[in-house]
Amino acid sequence: MTNAGNLTEEELTRALTYAGFILVAFELVKSLIVNPIKAFYSDVTFGEGMPFKSYEEDVLSRHKNQFEACLLYLRDFMEAIDSEDVLTIQSLRKHRNDLAHNLPGMLHKLDIEHHLPLLEKTNKALFKLSNYRTYMEIGSDPEFQNKGINWDTIKGPEYELFEEVLRKVKILQGSRE
Repeated sequence: MTNAGNLTEEELTRALTYAGFILVAFELVKSLIVNPIKAFYSDVTFGEGMPFKSYEEDVLSRHKNQFEACLLYLRDFMEAIDSEDVLTIQSLRKHRNDLAHNLPGMLHKLDIEHHLPLLEKTNKALFKLSNYRTYMEIGSDPEFQNKGINWDTIKGPEYELFEEVLRKVKILQGSRE
């Protein structure tokens, strides 16, 4: 049984909007973590002496869950993120799962302000991933070297969409005050 029936239309809309933002945010996180790694290993055979072996050996051997395995790969092998980033992303995943699986019971007690620090930390971790990925895909190409691009601030489209989601959550939080 939930107390969602006691919510005003505005409160219910706000809670459902926030839940939607979190679901989108996590899918963006997941797409920045899993998809590029899978694409990198897809249909490729590495030669002897290369630091890469195979997706199964390099990535999936780290954890039975593909998402967790990719996080560990990014932290331990590629050094694109650190342990704090991993914990932040895992916290976002837990929050997303709680919302996705228990939303009716959470509608009446969603405290958006309480979760803003998690989203801010996720923002920092995702920027690192987006920046790393963008540099690996574009910045390492000699054609883009010496073009005056500040590679420390470059970001990809998934991160830009996450920034917009975060901005909307902040607006949503501000509308309550």
